[in-house]
Amino acid sequence: MNKLFLGLIFISSSLVAQDCIKDRKALEVIRKDITILSDNKMEGRETGTKGEKMALKFLHKRFERIGLETSIHRFTFNGNVIIKFNKELLDLGFYPTQYSSDAVIENTELIDVDFGIEATELNYSDYSNVDVKGKIVIINTSSPDGIHPNSKYLNYHDLKLRSETAKEKGAIGVVFYTDNKYAETPENKFKNIISTGIPVLFWNDTRENLPSENISFQLKMIEKEVTGHNLIAEIDNGMKHTVLIGAHYDHLGWGKEGSLYRGDSAIHNGADDNASGTAALLYLAKYYYKSEYNKYNYVFIAFSGEEKGLLGSNAYSKSDVFNPEDINYMINMDMIGRLNKENNIEVYGVGTSPVWDKVLDRNLCGTINIEKSLSGVGSSDHTSFYLQDIPVLHFFTGTHEDYHKPSDDADKINYKGIITIMSYITSIINDLDDNKKLKFTKTKMEESKKAPKFSVTLGVVPNYMYSDGGMKIDGVNDSKSADKAGMQKGDIVIKLGEVNITDMSSYMKALGHFVKGDQVKAIVIRDGKEVELNVKF
Repeated sequence: MNKLFLGLIFISSSLVAQDCIKDRKALEVIRKDITILSDNKMEGRETGTKGEKMALKFLHKRFERIGLETSIHRFTFNGNVIIKFNKELLDLGFYPTQYSSDAVIENTELIDVDFGIEATELNYSDYSNVDVKGKIVIINTSSPDGIHPNSKYLNYHDLKLRSETAKEKGAIGVVFYTDNKYAETPENKFKNIISTGIPVLFWNDTRENLPSENISFQLKMIEKEVTGHNLIAEIDNGMKHTVLIGAHYDHLGWGKEGSLYRGDSAIHNGADDNASGTAALLYLAKYYYKSEYNKYNYVFIAFSGEEKGLLGSNAYSKSDVFNPEDINYMINMDMIGRLNKENNIEVYGVGTSPVWDKVLDRNLCGTINIEKSLSGVGSSDHTSFYLQDIPVLHFFTGTHEDYHKPSDDADKINYKGIITIMSYITSIINDLDDNKKLKFTKTKMEESKKAPKFSVTLGVVPNYMYSDGGMKIDGVNDSKSADKAGMQKGDIVIKLGEVNITDMSSYMKALGHFVKGDQVKAIVIRDGKEVELNVKF
């Protein structure tokens, strides 16, 4: 589970009901599936890796054994950029940034230009009386009055802008460094290149330790396109509408991205996250293949790319093979393997249809406590379908000390708890087997305790697959700043106030510049044209 949006505002209820799953083999089957999926052989099932393909092959065989044919939905995204750079410079403390271009630099002088800012309207220039043509400039990522929301030079903090200014002045390269804890330190790993046409490096040490001699290096950067795989199995009952049931089967691999573990690289098996939901998906596929509940078609999808920003479900929900009008509702299971002693289950999306609240309360299996979250926007794949105006429910047993760590293993799963949750889900689905289409309702997004802490938010759902410059909006939340300003789904935000937005990272950093009550101009690209909007936070 990717925890960026998890909403934790709940309404609780506790009831007792019957009709639980009575299959004696269910627990054994669930245990076996989770054990296989979370085995070290799968290497953490990271999207696009050998481990993902091994898991995909296993899931295909399991669906086939049930009696269902499968199809693969492929999607592509930018993986980490492959960087070829001189090892001796890496060892010294240099590394390339995403603003770089390929280059061969031979014995070139380094020249200090302070902050690398030229602000004519402020009568300020770090390039006065200095010739940088054919040289590599050294730039401090701070500014003349520091890094803070009230800086006079706020419009010039952006490192891409400073790199472009250096190029305009004739520099053939840039070396950034910082001595300000609030200033930007560019990432040394990134998924896409935002080239300024010259090599742009970062010096990961103090200015005093920067080598004084001329510099030589070769730099080559390649954007690696990665393919992920969603696996789809369908029960076609010849009906007009379909119930979609999903769970993501990918995890963090060796923990290079998204891990909360601080030790050496290690396999993150993800038994709870989300072998637990995937095993339940397989069992429910078998259940409905053999059941008499046939007033809907059923589609079972094992998503990949969830841990990288809901990439698989996002791509599928926007693909030509998917028609939102065909879907009655979507059930998502993500991290359902740690039901606690109090039997607390968190259910998200309760506000996405008027029927959910009553249906949830009258179908509890055993004594379980339901904590309800109204929002259809959350940290897992149900979000992709809510944004297509589809009612959703997401089931979750909560975070724990093993979340996104190598210790999330099969021996810590509450297998009987998974049976309880599956029983609850089947009772809900069976209750709705009446051939009617559920009404969809929009919900407000609830803030996440796991989300980055900013004084303000724009109130949008970003498209994490978009990497062509700016921040593309996948959804706008009612009555939030973006909605009131007139922003729309599909808009690409390229500027907030004086801050240029080049990607998700710069968008998140831009939010840190503003406080509640600020009024700023925003520029978005809409239908290929720039549109200026007034935003009040």
